[in-house]
Amino acid sequence: MLSCSVTAQVTKVDEEKTKSPRQFVQDFYKWYVPRASRNNANGAWNLALKYKSSAFTHQLSELLRQDSAAQAKCKELVGLDFDPFLNSQDPADRYDLGKITQRGQIYRVDIYAESEKKSENPSVRAEIAERNGRWLFVNFYYSDGTNLLGLLQSPRPKCSLRRNLSNK
Repeated sequence: MLSCSVTAQVTKVDEEKTKSPRQFVQDFYKWYVPRASRNNANGAWNLALKYKSSAFTHQLSELLRQDSAAQAKCKELVGLDFDPFLNSQDPADRYDLGKITQRGQIYRVDIYAESEKKSENPSVRAEIAERNGRWLFVNFYYSDGTNLLGLLQSPRPKCSLRRNLSNK
């Protein structure tokens, strides 16, 4: 008689399928916040695009890359002037997740800067969805009524002062 032993191997894709919306967002922020604190001046969201691009929809990734590329070409501000995942120019040391709401296939996760936990509104509200068995960030909403996709899709000022790329 032939005996066979099969052991289950969990891949990253399998792990994504079993993650809850809360766990997905919590894991991202656990990875992201220390990097945002260290790389605030250089746009930590660029690190997220480089190392965690699979956490974002293609549309969101592409618009963020275009924003960064446009800013890199100009001396004056033409792109985002704040961290889009924290809604801050000066990140807090810690972010806590609050309420999660579901509307159809979309989840919104309230995220509070540590110092704002008692405030009525979260610092940012992440919108996520499960697509092809994976959780993805779809958009980020801010307390002033704006959202990241809307900001990235809005008309931007033209670059009038080009950076001298040879004098970096």
